[in-house]
Amino acid sequence: MAQAEREQLRVVMFPWLAHGHINPYLELARRLTSASDHGDLDVTVHLVSTPANLAALTDQQTDRIRFVELHLPPLPDLPPALHTTKHLPPRLMPVLKRACDLAAPRFGALLGDLRPDVLLYDFIQPWAPLEAAARGVPAAHFSTCSAAATAFFAHRLGDSGGRPFPCEAMRLGTPEEEAKYTELFVLREDPAALVSERDRLLLSLARSSGFVAVKTCAELERPYMDYLSDPLGGKEIVPVGPLLVDDSGGGDTPETERVMRWLDGQEPGSVVLASFGSEYFMSERQIAEMAHGLDLSGERFVWVVRFPKTSGDAGGEDDEYGGAARALPRGFAPARGLVVEGWAPQRRILSHGACGAFLTHCGWSSVMESLAAGVPMVALPLHIDQPLGANLVAELGAAARVPQERFGEFRAEDVARVVREVVRGEEGKALTLRRRAAELREVVARNDADGAQVGDLVRRMARLCGKGQRAAAPN
Repeated sequence: MAQAEREQLRVVMFPWLAHGHINPYLELARRLTSASDHGDLDVTVHLVSTPANLAALTDQQTDRIRFVELHLPPLPDLPPALHTTKHLPPRLMPVLKRACDLAAPRFGALLGDLRPDVLLYDFIQPWAPLEAAARGVPAAHFSTCSAAATAFFAHRLGDSGGRPFPCEAMRLGTPEEEAKYTELFVLREDPAALVSERDRLLLSLARSSGFVAVKTCAELERPYMDYLSDPLGGKEIVPVGPLLVDDSGGGDTPETERVMRWLDGQEPGSVVLASFGSEYFMSERQIAEMAHGLDLSGERFVWVVRFPKTSGDAGGEDDEYGGAARALPRGFAPARGLVVEGWAPQRRILSHGACGAFLTHCGWSSVMESLAAGVPMVALPLHIDQPLGANLVAELGAAARVPQERFGEFRAEDVARVVREVVRGEEGKALTLRRRAAELREVVARNDADGAQVGDLVRRMARLCGKGQRAAAPN
């Protein structure tokens, strides 16, 4: 069909105010707008976030992907520079959520101006589909977390009657232990909150029109997709693939060149990459244990470590990480490894032939990137959904767990032992992990290259708003 005859499908995306959420939404936007198998539909996307988040992304706009600023109302201790989770003191997270909730009318006004056909929204903002519905716009929830984690929290937060999560591999202990974990990491209620923390995910899932989209592969998570669908009245869970992001766009900075040159000089499969997410700051104790563990392992490593900018940025003396800005232990000068502060090209490092293991927090994007590279994981979950990601990759046979009495508490000796087992082991468990990681690499690569999943999402969105020749066609 000629370009002039193609119908426009206008999509507004509204991820949570964290780059770990924005990046998958942005990658999905790229694929929605660049795919060529959408029949008679051309997709355009408006991605909504705060200026604090969008400032770093301006060069990623295209003629079909435009950024729209959402200005949050002012609240004490939350200047516009902190309208993002990046460098946000933990004590201010409830304030950021409250400010975002208070911005609901402003978001609704943006929808009125943009007049989209469909809204894709995140779980923190269960009011977003209501603002859309008030303007006649259908809305679907897009989850950047695994189906397993989403299903677990839906079970724990819903009417489970105290029963344990039915998928044994995902359980975090007894029902009482699971409840305590959920209270600790998910339900830190803010007395001034406009939306209860317990309700955010459940309402977001319930208010999704027709289906819930998930960043995942059905071959990895089919049982959890099926379980998640059940309490939603059979609402279909739609996988859109791993949405792997090319991190070469960061450019060959001097630091990146230093890392890649160093890797070029190492033996195949001899290096462990240690990295724990873009927005998590280890405590001084955790940094000390990690430094000692990596040194004690005797293996070569690249450790990506992040520190709060200042003690004030870390939240002051009452912040949960201990107040003062962290630093590497005095006298720590590794002879067998590199320490990179801030950012490193994670996918490029994982894909390098010298990389033999990934010591990771098991955030969902990191899990997908490790599987995409065929690199086995040393799982060390630290908070939120990460223990569930660690359980999933262990169940898939691609990870060995570092023992922890409590999440976030680990010993250097255990880190060293498990790293050695995965990097150096030639028999038994280590060999099995490497073989399984290689098998899963093919699964993830096949799904990432499968444009049919994104095409299916386009057709589903088209049906929601009655657009496209295929809008009424069955699956």
